[in-house]
Amino acid sequence: MITFSYDYVKPKTLDEALEILNKEDVYPILGGTDLIVKMRAGRIKPKLVVDLKGIDELFHVDFSKDAGLTFGAGLKLNVLIEEFSYIKEYYPTLYQGIRVVGGYQTRNRGTVVGNICNASPASDTAPALLTYDAELTLVSLNGERKVKIKDFFTGPGKTVLEKGEIVKSIHIPYEGESIGRYYKVGRIKAVDLSTIGVALTIIDPEGKRDIRIALASVAPTPLRVFKAEEFIKDKELTMKNVEEFAQIVQDSVNPITDARGTAEYRKRMAKILPIKLLRELNMIKEGL
Repeated sequence: MITFSYDYVKPKTLDEALEILNKEDVYPILGGTDLIVKMRAGRIKPKLVVDLKGIDELFHVDFSKDAGLTFGAGLKLNVLIEEFSYIKEYYPTLYQGIRVVGGYQTRNRGTVVGNICNASPASDTAPALLTYDAELTLVSLNGERKVKIKDFFTGPGKTVLEKGEIVKSIHIPYEGESIGRYYKVGRIKAVDLSTIGVALTIIDPEGKRDIRIALASVAPTPLRVFKAEEFIKDKELTMKNVEEFAQIVQDSVNPITDARGTAEYRKRMAKILPIKLLRELNMIKEGL
């Protein structure tokens, strides 16, 4: 339970919210799946909680193949994957990452923006967003700025967000037909944070075959392995090349040992899982 008192306000406009958020000891809330937990644990003690759910512009969704996908910070996880079929069709890796965030009840309240702003190295949506080159629109009293998601995380629980600044929306370009997988290993089959998560997206699998890979729970921040992507570019997906690709992924991670798994286990799985996902996508030329 929360053992301290705090004030609560629900502004109707973004400008009003930003004015309030610029003050000391003020925290925004949308789903609250992270903030409330921290408040109950006494890790955060805000003087004022600003409920952003009354701001209409945080709930817009737009998609076209020319413009790509843009969705506001307020969109719940389940709403995105249950009401907008083009996310599953055109961004399958993100769809799978969203599906494994917490339990169903958590996804009814939580948001993608909340998941990434928590800046957990174990985020299930961040690896997929990394493979799709997502861009965030940040807003404050000073105006808006765009930040690539690869530049957003600065450490465990840390981002480039400045005081009074929030993520307004996420934009994901549409780069053509794609296939992908997000695979999460946890301690138990029930709801759990990832011991390791791997997102693998292939843009234009029948043409240029742009393979992208990002991981969770193997570094201080969600990690995209550009070196492995460069190695596999334009190469035949023989077992020899795929194993070297996976070896580069393994060599790029820097996991720790914690309650969810050992560094050694995470390191080993960082090589096994990319091969598994490419095999599931029927991309490996077996026997070569």
